[in-house]
Amino acid sequence: MTYVHADIVKTIQSADGRAKVDFLRRNDGLYEYRGYIERRFDDGPYKGDRYWSPAQPSGLYQTLDELEQAARQALDWLRGVVT
Repeated sequence: MTYVHADIVKTIQSADGRAKVDFLRRNDGLYEYRGYIERRFDDGPYKGDRYWSPAQPSGLYQTLDELEQAARQALDWLRGVVT
């Protein structure tokens, strides 16, 4: 995934591959994250295909360390991941 307003500085995916979080450094120098979960189309021409659905955005943070701490508090699956 690409973002117009920011660069991805780190991406972490859950052990089962069904959730991920992008850590972003915005063009204004602040940091944010965007969480996603994997979903499947239930019907229509794309039935069964997978896609990433936005799950949880963050607020804005001054540092990457602050951002990572906030993400670990907010995203249950991320607490046990070692990076």
